[in-house]
Amino acid sequence: MAAPYFFGYLSPAMRKLPISICALLTTLALGTAPAAQAQQGQRALVQEFAGSTILLTSGDTLRGPVTLRRDQDVLLMAQPDGTLTTLSAVSVNSFAVKGEQIDSRLGNGYYDNFLDARNGYYYGNPMYGAPRLRPETENLNRVRVFRTFRWNRGNDYSDFTSPAFFEQLSNGPRMLLRRESLVERTVNNGPYGYGGYGGRNFGTYTDKKDDFYLATPTGSIIALRNPKKDLLAVFRGQAKQLEQYARNNRLSFTVARELAFIVNYANSLVKE
Repeated sequence: MAAPYFFGYLSPAMRKLPISICALLTTLALGTAPAAQAQQGQRALVQEFAGSTILLTSGDTLRGPVTLRRDQDVLLMAQPDGTLTTLSAVSVNSFAVKGEQIDSRLGNGYYDNFLDARNGYYYGNPMYGAPRLRPETENLNRVRVFRTFRWNRGNDYSDFTSPAFFEQLSNGPRMLLRRESLVERTVNNGPYGYGGYGGRNFGTYTDKKDDFYLATPTGSIIALRNPKKDLLAVFRGQAKQLEQYARNNRLSFTVARELAFIVNYANSLVKE
């Protein structure tokens, strides 16, 4: 029996694992529950990284290749003895990863470098020089930082929260965060089609979707469903300055790296 493919890609690390563990990881990646399979257009975002540093809530630190299961907020680490360690968000304080293995079906998965933004850079900050230019192709060895926050899972009418992983995009004290997911998008020939008979669908493709959040100094999570509107509502006293700053520097509230610069600038205007 051949080892199964893991989310369309069998990495070198996966080839070294026993077949039973490969099968378990494949099951986690693809989902075998009938209810999950029946929901068309939903796919789990599973990412493999060649290196990681994981800080546990116990104070211990783990290092090594890791698999991140986004929809379940768990980390999977294969141990030298062939066992599999599963780390849920409740046991993880924060972690940094690099060397992502890309699923060829998702394209390049363009990823911006947020090192400058995490360090507090924004256009016009006198403490920093010019930021690094955006490269034509992604560098998968860039470090990505994730932190654990308690979250209501998008249910604004519930007081129940549970630990979840968020990627850190900016500095604080109000920190821009991101959660990525996969969405199925339809390809068609336009709204009117040929001869005015309506557009025709030519299939679907899978794309990554960004959802933005803001972490407050107290650790609360604010969803930025409409990034511009919701961010200006948080920084109500600085709203006009933020809009002017974005216009002057041609920054978009929907582009992750540019939104991170806007948040850093907003933080600089607030006197704690």
